[in-house]
Amino acid sequence: MIIAPSQIKKVWIITFEYAGLKKVGGLGEAVKNISVALGCLGYEVTVIMPSHGIDAGQVLEGVTCSGVRVGEDRWHYPYNIGFSTLNVDDRVRVVLVRGNDSRTSTILEDPYVYGRVEEKACLLCKALICLAERLGFPDIIHSNDWHSALAAITLKIYAEHKGLALPYLHQVHLPGSPRFSWHYVSPEWCGVPVGQHRVWRVCCHRLENTYDLWRSVDGNLEAFAVLEADAVATVSRSMINELLSRYGDWIREKTCFIYNSTDWNLREVVDYASRSYGEVDRARLRWVVVRDLLSRYRGFGQLTEGDALVLSTGRLTPQKGFEHLLRGFRGVEEGLRLIILGVSVGDLGYEDYIRQLILDLSGRAVLITEKIDQQTYKLLHYVANAFVVPSIYEPFGIVAVESMAVGTPVVASDVGGLSEIIKDLRFHDDGCGLKVRPGNESELGEAIQNLSYLTLISETGKGIEYLTYENLKQLARKDPAIGHVVRENCVKHVERNFRLLNTAEQVVKCYELSRKMAYYRAIT
Repeated sequence: MIIAPSQIKKVWIITFEYAGLKKVGGLGEAVKNISVALGCLGYEVTVIMPSHGIDAGQVLEGVTCSGVRVGEDRWHYPYNIGFSTLNVDDRVRVVLVRGNDSRTSTILEDPYVYGRVEEKACLLCKALICLAERLGFPDIIHSNDWHSALAAITLKIYAEHKGLALPYLHQVHLPGSPRFSWHYVSPEWCGVPVGQHRVWRVCCHRLENTYDLWRSVDGNLEAFAVLEADAVATVSRSMINELLSRYGDWIREKTCFIYNSTDWNLREVVDYASRSYGEVDRARLRWVVVRDLLSRYRGFGQLTEGDALVLSTGRLTPQKGFEHLLRGFRGVEEGLRLIILGVSVGDLGYEDYIRQLILDLSGRAVLITEKIDQQTYKLLHYVANAFVVPSIYEPFGIVAVESMAVGTPVVASDVGGLSEIIKDLRFHDDGCGLKVRPGNESELGEAIQNLSYLTLISETGKGIEYLTYENLKQLARKDPAIGHVVRENCVKHVERNFRLLNTAEQVVKCYELSRKMAYYRAIT
């Protein structure tokens, strides 16, 4: 007989990132926000992740995990896993998975989050079984992207073999995963249990063999997770459609979405500006903040004072579309200035190309790759006239939400989650930005110019001649303060849709879907 939880109270979230501990991109913020949101609702939340060299927390006494893995070369590889725990929030406990010997530590404590990622993911499988045996099973397990999926699948199948239909939610933040051989996931190496277990097949759950399932997806770990999960969550509605096109319409009934949320707060930024600069007016503060930034952080390129400031941030990869931004910026009015706060990910060829494009905009653009302090980072968003997200592909786009949270409207590619986040002010009275076709540099440049000068007009009364969108020009003539209205629209839009409460409501719906599907799995 197999049973399923009647309610969800005890939550295990498996991840490789958690903001405040280790973070590379938006995943860390998303997982933290979900965890805190659930904690606020009274859920018992435990986040489990590789230590990545984090030296913190108390040793989890009495919980160790050791054994031997057999490689494809038939050599034996011992492992010895330990755990430490810390409360990063009054409502969230984090369990760090670390090594008790040098071999295991080399893997789990590699400070580069995605260094040795395949082995970190593999040892997490062993770790979760040990934790469940010592602490008991949770009411649901929630994995985030392919790195943590295999561990969750291992625990899900293991629990079913023990008579528990453990609800399993897999969340896709950034689609895609590598392919692996069967040996990688097998009991000899990572430890995924073999044998038959129940898998959803549109009409009902059917008994399937682990090996056959793995072969059916040709070793694609994300596809395996989509098969195994009771429910699959994405970060936007558009990504659900992407998964349907990739894996088939049969998964529709077990899909849901969870918008990322932000804790950025306009009042906090204004208070910081007042304390640090004795000024909160954006126009008077703008170039003071920029000069301060350039005096403290090394930038590539030169930036003179101009009319309006445009800001863009993100990883320096072709996905983020910075080359389109810089080429599109060639056609904007000479008074606009651009700052890119870029995160280097090791794509040196692309970064060199971006630097060359920066040089072509002599005096009008600068690239900063140093990590700047969070208060200055937020303040730059506050004083900017427009924020730009030129991505070619973007599952969600948390940077757009953060910018709007402090009242700065956004020019964004009309793609992925950005299509849902931004309300185009050309077509909505409560609009908070402009959307353009991805990769269309002339559209991008024109949108940047129009949005930048629209907010500048509200500050100085100057620049209406640079508006090329006729409807925006008419709005500005009718109400020169329209830029202030757009900024207010941004803040209201975030408050209504992208706060912790919104995230919590969506996560709870996904958990309930997972629980129901697990119940059906139990009674099949």
